[in-house]
Amino acid sequence: MNLDELKNTWKEEDKHLENKIRLNENLLLKMNLENTTGAINKIINKSLIGRNLALLYCFISIGTAVMIIEEIAYSLPAIMGGLAMLWSFVSHLAIEKPNYTVSLVQLQKTICNFRIHMAANAKYDIAIVAFWLLTLAPIYLKYIYKIPVYSNPKALSIFVLISVVVLTVMIAVSQKAYKKYDQILKNSEAYLSKLIEFENK
Repeated sequence: MNLDELKNTWKEEDKHLENKIRLNENLLLKMNLENTTGAINKIINKSLIGRNLALLYCFISIGTAVMIIEEIAYSLPAIMGGLAMLWSFVSHLAIEKPNYTVSLVQLQKTICNFRIHMAANAKYDIAIVAFWLLTLAPIYLKYIYKIPVYSNPKALSIFVLISVVVLTVMIAVSQKAYKKYDQILKNSEAYLSKLIEFENK
């Protein structure tokens, strides 16, 4: 084998090795993306369930308010809680499942838009759920346990104290969950960026 043949053989081996490395890198990125898209689907499914439950909670509040309409101190907050849930439902109508058959760039945009939407609405979602619970809890206590919260100073004090504790825990847990979801979505965007960069080489 002369020198030229040796060089050509070396170049072919080098090219073959480079293609193999690129193929392995591509497979690894796609495997990571598949794992991440599974996590994305879980987050989006939870968001869709939460959105639909908001509409159900709206009907529960309005229906409850109608049954006790003469008790303004109880029915009016229930109506307000129902309207808050209706607003939450409408604000999340933009959420939809990603289409994984589109281009990587478009998929990245979809995930990015969802992450921005979730971050922008997180504080409102927590506040609305907290407000909704506060409007229904007094009704539940009065008509199930015969405890008139608003007309009993002692019961009202205990209710306020318990509400503060429960809401504090709920807010802390929700914020932790939203941060976790946000990080998962950021990781997904990063994987997509790598795949896009790899395909453009």
